[in-house]
Amino acid sequence: MLFKRKIPKASSFTFDSYKINARRSTISFTYRVQFQNGKVTTYTDRLMFPNVPSDSWQKVPAEVLEPTLQALLLMIGINYWCIFPTPNIHIEGFALTKEQAQFWDSLYLNGLAEFFYDMQMDFRDLIAFPYDDSLTLSASTRFERPKRTLLLNGAGKDSILSAELLKASNTPFDFFAFAPTPAHKTIGKLVGAKTISVTRRRDSKLNTILERPGVSNAYPSVSTFTFIATLLAELLGYNSIVFSNERSADFGNLTYLGLPVNHQWCKSSEAEKLINDYIHKYITPDISTSSLLREYSELEIVRRFVQYPQYLHYFTSCNTYFWLPHVWQLMYHKSFWCNRCPKCVFLFASFAAFLPKEEMISIFRANLYNKRRLLPLVRRILGTEGFKPLDCVGEPEEMIFAMHRASLRGEYTGEPAMQTFEELFPASYDFAEVEKKVFEETI
Repeated sequence: MLFKRKIPKASSFTFDSYKINARRSTISFTYRVQFQNGKVTTYTDRLMFPNVPSDSWQKVPAEVLEPTLQALLLMIGINYWCIFPTPNIHIEGFALTKEQAQFWDSLYLNGLAEFFYDMQMDFRDLIAFPYDDSLTLSASTRFERPKRTLLLNGAGKDSILSAELLKASNTPFDFFAFAPTPAHKTIGKLVGAKTISVTRRRDSKLNTILERPGVSNAYPSVSTFTFIATLLAELLGYNSIVFSNERSADFGNLTYLGLPVNHQWCKSSEAEKLINDYIHKYITPDISTSSLLREYSELEIVRRFVQYPQYLHYFTSCNTYFWLPHVWQLMYHKSFWCNRCPKCVFLFASFAAFLPKEEMISIFRANLYNKRRLLPLVRRILGTEGFKPLDCVGEPEEMIFAMHRASLRGEYTGEPAMQTFEELFPASYDFAEVEKKVFEETI
């Protein structure tokens, strides 16, 4: 493969150090790679916290701050280790217990499952975080924070619905946005919530590699966001970190070399519990993470979201938008939809279950049920062909019931996607059972 030919193999990978610049509210994370050809290269990744006053860093107890920064060093390092994978891992400046090492082994293995599949990489016996068998850590440090919530702003329907639920329950909250785009800022204004921003600067040497054809970008982003949000909670005073991960995130895509591959693993209940337990045990028991929408299917989230029409033309759930150059993002004052990706296909079907055709075309600026080239994606999301696309889409039953509901209104009769659906799922199909499964937690 092009990826393997052009990038030298590593003989060792070292999580080297982290350094705070309190005056500028930035953190630098350094990684050192020794290659089999003898060359050693250092990589530096930076996080910038423009909303954090310089004196906030000194107010966090070292017993809380240090394990948080250690976790961030290991978490952000996943972006570098996966490019230069080796079981010969070293950590400078601190050590892990066996239990901690097992946590990081699991997070790297499951969080990079899609990456391994994309790159056709044999991951077996590849991940081995070092640990000190004699190390015993004291209980994590109490650090009581004000009772308020930090909510991840993803600019999409999920975080907007969570914001409305928090407002309805009179829960004080602010948004947290990682590398905020114009879409994040638009949603923050519409919701009426303050946004805490964090930006990141990857090492330019890594950017050069990632821009090469064939290099996957499948990393556990939400896991990274969780540890960054934990640091923000310590610095700015929040006791709760809330995400908007849905029930469908637990449903995987395929199996690769015996490893389940789930595009949304970092949003799953498994990942959420692993990281929340880690924070409580090794950082502080006074900051907790949770997902406000965990009990809901994607379709149930859409059903609730359409009750807030003020957002319908502004939320951005197509991931293509976030890869656009910033200048292009500025051109879109309303929702962006590429109308080609699996997520666009799934969400068009989901919203078409509840909104009239005229409004759907107004929102998406296209009728996706009328595009023959999307039929392979429709069949895959319905679960009748291949495996579920590696994107943030719901379970097959959700797509089935969404298309069934739209078919009952007759607005899409005769269109390619609806014809395909009706051939695969005739009127005799048990749609009542599908509806029960899709909405079983919320009826």
